[in-house]
Amino acid sequence: MSKHYLIFIHGIGQLKNQDASCLGYSQLWELLMKQSGKPKDVFEEQFGKIEVVWHVDQLQKAEQTLFDLAFPDLKPEMSTFKPAMSGPMDRLREFMTFFIGDVAAYVSEDVNFIRRTVWEQIWSYQEAGKSFQQLLEEGATYSIVAHSLGTIIAFDYLFHLFNPNGSELFVPCPDEQKRPEDKHLTDRKMDAAREASKQLPLLQSSFRHFFSMGSPIALFFMRKGSLWAGGNPFQTVYNPVREKGRIWFNFWDKNDPIAYPLERLFALNREQNDECKLKDIPVKTWWVLNAHVDYWKNRTIAKEMINCLKDDE
Repeated sequence: MSKHYLIFIHGIGQLKNQDASCLGYSQLWELLMKQSGKPKDVFEEQFGKIEVVWHVDQLQKAEQTLFDLAFPDLKPEMSTFKPAMSGPMDRLREFMTFFIGDVAAYVSEDVNFIRRTVWEQIWSYQEAGKSFQQLLEEGATYSIVAHSLGTIIAFDYLFHLFNPNGSELFVPCPDEQKRPEDKHLTDRKMDAAREASKQLPLLQSSFRHFFSMGSPIALFFMRKGSLWAGGNPFQTVYNPVREKGRIWFNFWDKNDPIAYPLERLFALNREQNDECKLKDIPVKTWWVLNAHVDYWKNRTIAKEMINCLKDDE
């Protein structure tokens, strides 16, 4: 049996130590293992995980510079999710810089280091001396597990992968004439972008499911005016998770102000989305302040994911 890989893409928030496990990947992974009922070695022979940490050095340096110059008396501690600020306004300034700053950086139309870093980390993954490309060529498959802003990144990846209108790639090939900022790309990021354009059929055929948690995808449709500027807003939204056997589970907690249900929104485009299996799954993570960051600990999510993945066996 070929191995199935879960690609974890996290959301907003400063990471100083680049340790993906602190964001809950390991917690959800352990829950998935328990729900499968299989010993650790058997489970990890069947499933693999690829942890993506997209907080590139340029992004962290830029946010830190903004914060230090604007508020030199404040000392941010967002990497531990335990702000050391003395008052609510201080904490809000920290949140705006290191969390909303990520959102502002991602919606940038220029070089977009975040997308390129996501692709580079996926494509450079190796196991037993084999690259991710080799693993897929040998029959491996993959699904994407994403949280918060990570669901936007994942949706954009899938949209560009399956969009029938042939829009530009999720990670376009470097073009310094069109985008002078591309000169800042490393050789690895340039090579990853070139490989992306060559492997679309392989990536399409190997993709299986999308699991989103605490997702603001609905709100981010506002960034594209053509979707809402006409008389019937959002009637052309396109769900890329389609074809037989593919499922999109959207987990959301009603106490999470960032999360949006999606079924009714995508149902507006009946012509294109009727064949898509998108299911909103309400869950109870915690109360308002922690609801957005506790999806990783939720047993319902792990159970639904494992049941979905078991159907592929």
